[in-house]
Amino acid sequence: MSNLDKLLFGAVCLLFPFLTNAGEALLFNDPGLTAYKDDEAIVGFYSTESGRFSCMFMFFTKRSPSSHTDEDGFEDVKIFTYVPGDGSLAFEDRDKTFDIDGDLYRRGDEWIIRTSRAQAGCENSAGTFIFDRADFRATSYSVALKIPAIGIRLIRAKSYFYDYNNGKYVSRKSYLTRWNGVILLRRRREFSYVRFVDTRANARTVGRVTTGWIHSSDLVDPFPSLLR
Repeated sequence: MSNLDKLLFGAVCLLFPFLTNAGEALLFNDPGLTAYKDDEAIVGFYSTESGRFSCMFMFFTKRSPSSHTDEDGFEDVKIFTYVPGDGSLAFEDRDKTFDIDGDLYRRGDEWIIRTSRAQAGCENSAGTFIFDRADFRATSYSVALKIPAIGIRLIRAKSYFYDYNNGKYVSRKSYLTRWNGVILLRRRREFSYVRFVDTRANARTVGRVTTGWIHSSDLVDPFPSLLR
């Protein structure tokens, strides 16, 4: 857990205790994976760039009674993975070419994700997800931190960060770009407080966390409406 994440966790708990209807964001040992849990529903995304490759997809758990626990203690939960379209980024406007079923294997804080076939841009140095849980080539992720949150959002268009000082929002030089994924922590009128992590594995800033206020109108909920 980074020092910034420790400070963020404390700030959220102390300053935003009124978020009683919020769930919790799950942060992993790999910055490319982010998830959000509200009651029994889990949504998330994986996004990593590595040299010439870029692997990115969204996922959510399916409401199914067929989940079970295997002999090694892993619970197998069915998931649906997909890629937002080039238009609105809303689930209904996704590119259905990349609708792929999969499995989420969980044992405590350990996660393994398997997709029934290769997801867009994956199965290379940016990430692989096609191997069964017991296969040595499968990637295991571990939950490093859980923080109270409202949900996961995608950035609609270029959006500058703001600081809130003395009742005013002051723009920074740093900004987010379209398709960036963030954790939504708080909303205040037309602004939202978000957490962003750099997932570019080939950059020196990989894993760097940035928090701040952005315009709420620049955020898109990319998950199905029935999950809200």
